Amino acid sequence: MENAMMHRVLYTALLLCVSTETSQGQTVNQSSVLIVKEEGNTSIPCSYKDATVPKLFWYIQNHNQAPQILYYEHMDATSVPASFRNRISVKHDKDKKTFDLQITRVLLSDSSMFLCALNPTV
Repeated sequence: MENAMMHRVLYTALLLCVSTETSQGQTVNQSSVLIVKEEGNTSIPCSYKDATVPKLFWYIQNHNQAPQILYYEHMDATSVPASFRNRISVKHDKDKKTFDLQITRVLLSDSSMFLCALNPTV
């Protein structure tokens, strides 16, 4: 008799804001929802429109909680939330004006709203 192996596949939903605009005409655009296989890798796109290179931030917002800073350029690695240490990075292309968040080894507990912002907002 053959041994049957059961494979469990879990998916994580990463929710994102769609678009925001400031009074100075700066904008940030993101996808609305990503579905990622657990233990997979993903890139959450963020593009911006600004005449200068702004200070860019990624926030995470868990259910019924205020947004918290997840990442910003030149952030000390020890300031990254422990659950994301050694699993996140950002690819910033200043020519294309993108600031994409990359997460490796996605966990079910990563299911949250991820927000890209031009300036500190919290």
